[in-house]
Amino acid sequence: MNERKYGIFLSYFNMIIYAITGFIYLPILLYYIGMNEYGIYQLIGSFIAYFSVMDFGLSSSVTRFYIKYKTLNDKINMENVLAIAVRAYSIIAIILLVLGCICYFNIDKIFSNSMTDNEIEIAKNLFLLLLFNMVITVTTMIFRAILVSYEKFLFIKGLETFQSILQPILVVLVLQEYPSAFSVALVQTGCNIFLILLRVYYCFNKLNIVIKYHYWNSKLIKEFKKLALSIFIVTLIDQVFFKTNQIILGIISGPSDVAVYAVAAQIYLNYMVLSQIIVSVYVPYVTELVTKKEPIKVLSQLFIRIGRWQYFLLGAICSGFFIFGKQFINIWAGKNFNDAYWITLIVIVPFTIDLIQNIGLSILQAQNKYDFRAKIYFCMGLLNLGLAIPLGYKYGGIGCAIATGLSMFIGNGIIMNWYYASEIKLDINIFWKNIFNITVAISLLTIIFYYINVLVITDSVSGFIIKLLIYMISYILVMYNFIMNIEEKEKVRSIFIKK
Repeated sequence: MNERKYGIFLSYFNMIIYAITGFIYLPILLYYIGMNEYGIYQLIGSFIAYFSVMDFGLSSSVTRFYIKYKTLNDKINMENVLAIAVRAYSIIAIILLVLGCICYFNIDKIFSNSMTDNEIEIAKNLFLLLLFNMVITVTTMIFRAILVSYEKFLFIKGLETFQSILQPILVVLVLQEYPSAFSVALVQTGCNIFLILLRVYYCFNKLNIVIKYHYWNSKLIKEFKKLALSIFIVTLIDQVFFKTNQIILGIISGPSDVAVYAVAAQIYLNYMVLSQIIVSVYVPYVTELVTKKEPIKVLSQLFIRIGRWQYFLLGAICSGFFIFGKQFINIWAGKNFNDAYWITLIVIVPFTIDLIQNIGLSILQAQNKYDFRAKIYFCMGLLNLGLAIPLGYKYGGIGCAIATGLSMFIGNGIIMNWYYASEIKLDINIFWKNIFNITVAISLLTIIFYYINVLVITDSVSGFIIKLLIYMISYILVMYNFIMNIEEKEKVRSIFIKK
């Protein structure tokens, strides 16, 4: 099993661990710190997430160009790329600290209408700690980019497995003595710093990387800036899509509405991560294909093949959530979070179009044509923001979700598919023919099991799990027997049958 397969396997294993711990973790957090403080924790987390965009797309650009020169065996430029990136990160660290201080001294003004004095004090303490965590994270992302470039997915995902298991355990232990949102953030910061130190050690002592400035490469800098700026814009607008709604609700409604939206956000962000697992380990491979100038037909086949696998997975989750989502949220978070069901559905249905085409974004980055995506995403972010404020005032979290879902459908669903077909020359028609066939099967299963779930009423957790397992088994059998092609069936068999 090569590093790429290890990466995919460990990523899905991490998702299972994260889902299990998350299912247990959220009720524990709510028990120890309460709904309001949990809402403040999520609100400040959303606020501080904007600082993560201050990476300015550098880590993805480092990965792209480092792989390019590594493929060409150009050690001088490999060292030069890292040296230029380190200088850029030093400037970023200063900018982050200055902006952080400005925001810190204005927190009480921003949230004075929706928080008490005590809640504002909690928010300010959390902000300082999470800002420190973010500065350390952003300025050391170059080391993760190096590990990705060398396809060291076993090490990368192994650390993430370690973190996903250890961190919740430490949080629970600390909460028993110091029950506060600050304690949660403190444990997360400590774990994060420890993992960063391990990445730095591995890069210098195992990969023997060299960071050395050789010369000012104007052509490289121009291409570097183009890709980095495009990724920065997309990352910034991602925060508009996934974090601004919580800030808007925090300003106009208060911590309780933020907590409800945060539960939905936790579900649809995990949904997003599931789609990115396969794509993340294919970034070096796609970059190599483009560097070697492989024909577009090869990239188109990869686009369709990965898209099908992603849709098999995401279709199951989206359909399953439509059927069982209300009961799941009641069991997991409680009846006060019922709106989270509708918020999640409104976002993930249009979001699925973008997620099953994620490999296309890797192709755009490898071809350094990501600027179009950035322009479209920027416009859709403005549309989302313009709609979320009035809809949020009128319909609360559901209104904000409608703004996000509509913006995603227009930008990611319609415009990006046109660009893939007309400019990149990917075979989008064949792609959607494949997706349509899978959608028909998923739709039939959804209708059948929706009415089964309505007729077979059970309030017990065991009854819920049994119905969910029956649905999952039925889904797998239908996909395997009627929808998967020969190659896909062979891959499924290879997982369960030792040759």
